[in-house]
Amino acid sequence: MDQLSSPLARPAATIIAVAALGALALQTTLNLERDGSPVVSAGLLLRFFTIWGNLAAGLVMAWIALGRRVAPEIVHALATALAIVGLVYWLLLAGMHHPEGLDRITNQFHHTLVPLVTIVWWLAFGQRSAKAMHSVGVVMIAPVAYAVFALAYGAASGFYAYFFLDAGQLGWAQLAINIGGLAMLFALVGALLLGVKRAINARV
Repeated sequence: MDQLSSPLARPAATIIAVAALGALALQTTLNLERDGSPVVSAGLLLRFFTIWGNLAAGLVMAWIALGRRVAPEIVHALATALAIVGLVYWLLLAGMHHPEGLDRITNQFHHTLVPLVTIVWWLAFGQRSAKAMHSVGVVMIAPVAYAVFALAYGAASGFYAYFFLDAGQLGWAQLAINIGGLAMLFALVGALLLGVKRAINARV
């Protein structure tokens, strides 16, 4: 099924784009008092993979909302990345993170709402790649790219957004294991999502 064949695909993509980009804009505004300028505030947010995923969701869904097609592998990789965002946050990080006020709202958008609705959009309207293994391979690019960025930023600033990428605490051997494990986790979740989508498509 073509990703734009359903009359609901573009309106749904529009809602997701507005939600993702709107929550990011609000979070940037909320951080202004601490960070001093919108550019600094937005830049500091990009230290987190969650923000990468939500920004990608906003941009990809905005592109689709405009009637443009996106490669099936890219939308699959996006859905997988956002599934990981939700899983990692709620399983590993939520107990250490207690936002208040409007930050609680943006936090729910970043870690729950945008990931959930983007995955649902992909399941409902997205195309499956004709080459499943190629699609799973594309899924693994994002975590490795982010890990390289996070390690470079951490080496320069001393700040590591996630404990499992903290070079100062873990050492390079453990980091290599963690990054490899992260890539394999993305591949596993990506393959699982493909299986779910295949099962759904077989029923309709």
